[in-house]
Amino acid sequence: MNWKQWLKTMREADTSTEEDSRLMQALLRQLGYPHARVVSGIVYAEGRGTLDYPPESIHAWARIILKIYKDEKGHE
Repeated sequence: MNWKQWLKTMREADTSTEEDSRLMQALLRQLGYPHARVVSGIVYAEGRGTLDYPPESIHAWARIILKIYKDEKGHE
């Protein structure tokens, strides 16, 4: 699977599927969020909503991850 392309699709979408939720949860766990939960397109990075990581949409997280990738690599 091409994670980058999938993230770009999610960044632009306004809906998501349960498969998208599973993929995002797996990706976040690989990126260092071992307790991440994604339920119905809502990301709980710490496994629940916290002040540091309030619940966000799967689309918002796709934008965040792509921005970090762009900033670290100098391109998208």
